[in-house]
Amino acid sequence: MESFGAVDPPYGPVSHSELVRRPTRVFSSWSLGGLHETTTRQFALEVTIVFLAYIVAGKLGQATTNIRSSNLGPVWPAYGIALAAFLAYGYRVWPGIVLSAFLVAFSSAVPPLAAAGQAIGATIASLTGAFLLRRIPGFRPSLPRLRDALGLIVLGAFGSAILSASIGVFSLYVTHVQAYSGLASAWLIYWLGDSTGVLLVTPLVFTVPSLVRIQSPSRIAEVIALLALLTATCAVIFGDLPLIPVRLHVFAFAVLPFVMWAAIDFGVGGAALSVFLIATFATLATALGSGPFAGSTSFVNAVLLDVLFAVLAVSGVALAAVITERERAESDREDLIREQATVESRLRLAAIVESSNDAIFSTDLGGIILSWNAAAERIFGYTAAEVVGRPAARLFPPQLQSEEHRLLERLKAGEPIERYETTRMTKSGEWVDVSLTISPIVDTTGTLIGTAEIARDITEWNRAAAALAGVSGRLIQAQEQERARIARELHDDIGQRLSMLAVQLTALPVGAQDPGATIKLQQSAAEIAADVQALSHELHSSKLQLLGLGEAMTTHCAEFADQQDVEVVVECRDVPNELSPQVSLCLFRVLQEALHNAAKHSGVRHFDVQLWGTQDAVHLTVTDRGTGFDHGAAKTERGLGLVSMEERLKLVGGEFAVVTRPGEGTTVHARVSVPSNGVRDPHAEVTS
Repeated sequence: MESFGAVDPPYGPVSHSELVRRPTRVFSSWSLGGLHETTTRQFALEVTIVFLAYIVAGKLGQATTNIRSSNLGPVWPAYGIALAAFLAYGYRVWPGIVLSAFLVAFSSAVPPLAAAGQAIGATIASLTGAFLLRRIPGFRPSLPRLRDALGLIVLGAFGSAILSASIGVFSLYVTHVQAYSGLASAWLIYWLGDSTGVLLVTPLVFTVPSLVRIQSPSRIAEVIALLALLTATCAVIFGDLPLIPVRLHVFAFAVLPFVMWAAIDFGVGGAALSVFLIATFATLATALGSGPFAGSTSFVNAVLLDVLFAVLAVSGVALAAVITERERAESDREDLIREQATVESRLRLAAIVESSNDAIFSTDLGGIILSWNAAAERIFGYTAAEVVGRPAARLFPPQLQSEEHRLLERLKAGEPIERYETTRMTKSGEWVDVSLTISPIVDTTGTLIGTAEIARDITEWNRAAAALAGVSGRLIQAQEQERARIARELHDDIGQRLSMLAVQLTALPVGAQDPGATIKLQQSAAEIAADVQALSHELHSSKLQLLGLGEAMTTHCAEFADQQDVEVVVECRDVPNELSPQVSLCLFRVLQEALHNAAKHSGVRHFDVQLWGTQDAVHLTVTDRGTGFDHGAAKTERGLGLVSMEERLKLVGGEFAVVTRPGEGTTVHARVSVPSNGVRDPHAEVTS
């Protein structure tokens, strides 16, 4: 089955997108390809259109009787109509061609046999030309490529006209009709007339719509200016106007620049229209006896006209085809670049979607899942094969089944949905806390056709936030407890002792000289001062800044042993002598907290403290051989000290570990990374 477009049908291979963009019509008739299916009415309409068009073109060709001989003339536009008809509608319209060609020829006072021969010759020749042109891969009669233009010139015009001229002249010869000055002259004019008919009319038939569709005011103004200037030039050159005393016959080809202008700016349609306008002026002027081609015999005048028209038409059409092909190639290259960019961006987007840690999926307006990435499979437990094409409602807990409808209504109302926290259900029935970002999917008209959802699993985040909130609460509680402890120390111990000292000082008689009482008061004041100093050191050790971590820890352990009446053995070795204040203070606080916990809970009076450095870290351990404890229970119930030490180490990028079992003692281990080029003090090893 053959498919032909109404104006510019696809001949040869064309893309699917072109077939979609360009409507096609299917006909049935007798053709070289066989019988096709279509309606009789449509076939009759096409034959009628072809018949009338050929009649009109034929009568226009016969109008210039002054330069014609018998029924032959320099231009035969009807032959261009015949070729265009076969290209547009297919071979089935041959009855319209042969009938109209016969009537036009018979009306020129030639015998019926000659008219029949000319009609058959025109039909066979134009049909052959169409057949040959269709053999050109991808041929289009709008001539968008140089190959198409050359095909029309060589095969459609000059090539096929050989047949029409040969059959037509033979028909005239056998019926004793003489045209021009002999058989050879008649054949030449016949051939040139049919050829120029194709060059002038056939491209115009298929390109006039492109000129009619021009909507830009500037382009319309340019067309008008071009046609006006060309008309004026033709009138001056071919019209022999009385106002111009000098005949400008030598400038016959001065119209060529206008043809080039039309070809460059308006393509094949512009070139065809300009050449047709020139041919009309030149033919009419010559028939009226004016212009450069009216001063010789009718044969010479006809040949010169045909040469002019052929040169103009070939030049204009070929130039326009080259420019159109180049522009189309550039456009195709740009389209290819854009397509490649689009493909690359889609591939990158697909890679991003697949590598994302967030679930990304899309649904239509009916809630049917259309796409599903790997993270969605990991978070919800469903494979793509299990959910694509199925309702997304399976992801909603029963009490949230109506939520998707509400979210969709919000999208339709133009309300963005970002970081909407809700709950979804996995394949196993577990609930997952998610943060949703939902974006609309619209078609080319801007109509909402679906949604794209990004679901981030925030279950662990919520748990961490809850844990952090608990830690913060415990830290605040620990801070308050520490303040209360300091207040008790100041009120119950130091405050009472200061009050007693004041009472004693008040009871001392004025001017009394009791050395023993004075010595006791001095001792009490010294003890109070020492306790205040110890409390101050516990809150903030100035020795840490002045002496370094190793010496400060050693001093603190000695003071702690005296205050608590315990034994603390300290070993420091390979300690980096350049530690940041944050790291030093962190380890010092861990030591204080660990010793305090050990003295309070271990049930023993001997503790081991080790501080040492390695290639990339500094370590601290506090060990006792006491009762030990359940680490997990202590961390949740009474473990404020453990939480405090762990949180402090996190702030400096450190690690915290507790090794303990009930009845087997406890070891607290803190580790903080330090630069590998840290310098260690070889004299930092101290044992106490």
